[in-house]
Amino acid sequence: MQHAETRRKGFTLIEVLLVVAILVVLVGVGVVGYSKIKEGADIDTTKILVGQTADAVKLYHIQMNKYPTNEEGLQALITKPADTKEAEKWRGPYLENEVIPVDRWNNELKYQRLESTADSTGPAFRVFSYGPDGQEGTDDDISNIGKKTGA
Repeated sequence: MQHAETRRKGFTLIEVLLVVAILVVLVGVGVVGYSKIKEGADIDTTKILVGQTADAVKLYHIQMNKYPTNEEGLQALITKPADTKEAEKWRGPYLENEVIPVDRWNNELKYQRLESTADSTGPAFRVFSYGPDGQEGTDDDISNIGKKTGA
């Protein structure tokens, strides 16, 4: 009787498909995890950039005794004033590489001079990014003063 022992060689189609399915699930979990981690890292990096830019505005204020106007914006931190008296006080450029910083989504940071009142205790300006969606006024905006206040 030749029936004795049959030796099994290789894998069945079901076993191969099962392994492929497991690998696909693992890769899918990895991709989702990576994208969440990258999104968080982009937001954190932009928060740091906004903070550094706000610090540059504060330094400008200390040396110039004024904040940039809305019209001047962050460009005031790069370009020496044309007015001779103002130019004497200017110790810039105040921004690294002499360019307006861009967030992780390739959009320039924005600047807004805020209205000050006698009872206001908050910052006199706002440096911000429109965040991942690139749209102003949405929940993902990133600012040196937290949530958007008056635009």
